[in-house]
Amino acid sequence: MDPFTVIVTALIAGAAAGGQDAASATVREVYQAIRRRISRGDDGPQVRAALEANETSPGSNVAALEAAVLRARGGDDSELQSLAAQLLEALPTSETDRARKLIDLRHAKGVQLGNNNTQHNSFN
Repeated sequence: MDPFTVIVTALIAGAAAGGQDAASATVREVYQAIRRRISRGDDGPQVRAALEANETSPGSNVAALEAAVLRARGGDDSELQSLAAQLLEALPTSETDRARKLIDLRHAKGVQLGNNNTQHNSFN
């Protein structure tokens, strides 16, 4: 997955898992670190509103969540990308699979979903 999609997927899956009593401390801590990192800029109130809506109903408004990540320049933030990957590794596969199905990839180029893929792209 591209870095942007990894972050959005982690936010959806993390919000879904974080509300469960069975969520590990690692999942909760990493999700909160991602949340803090995304909502730290000038667009904080708008971004926080999108994050809170996602926590209330994970994946119900993917477009707002994607816009929040874009506003926070999440696709360019290597630490945020690392946290998102760490969260996805800590979550059960069922949570990440459910979150991946909600992502709208019409805006993306050269994206693969799934694991253990190889892809070679050439864009003109």
